[in-house]
Amino acid sequence: MTEPIDDLEVWLDGECAMCRSSQRFCEKRDPNGRLRFQDFRVAADADLPLNRVAHETSMWVRDSNGTLLEGFAAWRRIMAELPGWRWLAALSGIAPIRWFGPTLYRLVARFRFGLRSD
Repeated sequence: MTEPIDDLEVWLDGECAMCRSSQRFCEKRDPNGRLRFQDFRVAADADLPLNRVAHETSMWVRDSNGTLLEGFAAWRRIMAELPGWRWLAALSGIAPIRWFGPTLYRLVARFRFGLRSD
C-alpha cells in the first residue's frame, strides 16, 4: 500500500463493545489524528454515508474524496493509517488472506454482540 495522505471518517456501531475497543486501539496509535470515529446510531440520517441497514451490518470508512470502503477493506485502510501497523494492511492484501478476510470480517460483525471485548 502507498503512503496514506488523507483523513478517514470511520463509521461504527457505538453500542458494540468490540467496535468501541477497536476505536480506542486505533486512537492510541493515530499520532496524526487522521481517523475520525463516528457512531452511526447517534448520527442524523442526513449525515450517514449510507442507510442505517448498511451501517448495522458493517463498519464503513469514507476518505476525503468520498470513497467508501466496507468491512475488511475498511480495516485494511485504517491499518494503513497507523504507523507500526501498515505491514498488516500490506500483508492482508496478499492471497489467501485477501480471499478469506472479507468472510472472516462478516462472521465477526454478525456475532459481534456475543463477543466480549471491553
